[in-house]
Amino acid sequence: MSSEQQRNEPGTGQPEAITVPKQANAETGGEADSARRARILILEDEAWDASLAQRLLVSAGLNFVAVVVDTKASFIEQMDAFRPDIILSDYHLPGFSGQEALKIAQELYPDTPFIIWSGVLGDEAAVELIKQGATDYVLKDRPARLPSVILRALAELEQRAQLANLEDQLLQAQRLASLGQLAAAEEAMTRIRQLLTAARGEARVTEPRS
Repeated sequence: MSSEQQRNEPGTGQPEAITVPKQANAETGGEADSARRARILILEDEAWDASLAQRLLVSAGLNFVAVVVDTKASFIEQMDAFRPDIILSDYHLPGFSGQEALKIAQELYPDTPFIIWSGVLGDEAAVELIKQGATDYVLKDRPARLPSVILRALAELEQRAQLANLEDQLLQAQRLASLGQLAAAEEAMTRIRQLLTAARGEARVTEPRS
C-alpha cells in the first residue's frame, strides 16, 4: 500500500507524520468507508519498532494517520497539536519513559487510550501501569497482538462517544417534554433507543482482554 510520508532526520525529536490512505473497495472501486482516520501518536525512539507497529496496523486494515515522536518536548507538543485518538508508547526512552508519558497524558487528556509498547516490561510493571491509567500493553516479542489491542481501544472510545451522545439526547428529550412538546420528545427517545441498541451491539463484539 502506498503512503504519504513527511519524514525528519531520526534522533532530532521532530515528529514524523505518516498518513495511511483508506483501502479501495475491491467490488466497487471506491473507498472502504468514509470514516475519518484514527490519529495515533507513537512515542518511540527506535525507527524500526515505530515502523513495525505501523506495518502491523496497515496489515490489519486500520485507516489511520500516525505521528512518531521520541522526546518529552515533542510528545507534549503533539498531544496538543495532533490531539491523538490513541497513544502508543515505548516504556524506556533516552531521558524519558512511558510511565512519565502516561502521567502527562493523564493530566492533559485522561480519556485518550494509552497503550504501552515495550520489549522489557515485566508483569509487575505492567500491572502498575494499568493501575495508573494505561489502557493495555503489548510486548514487542509478541507484536501480532498490537492490532487487536488498538482496534479494541478505538471501539471502546467510540462506545464512550455514543454514551456521551446518548446523555445529550436524554437531556434534550427531557427539555422537550418539560416544554410540553411530547411528539418531539418521543422522537428524541426513539433516537436514544437506537443509540442504545448500537452501543450494546458493539459491546458484545468487543474482544475480551487477553
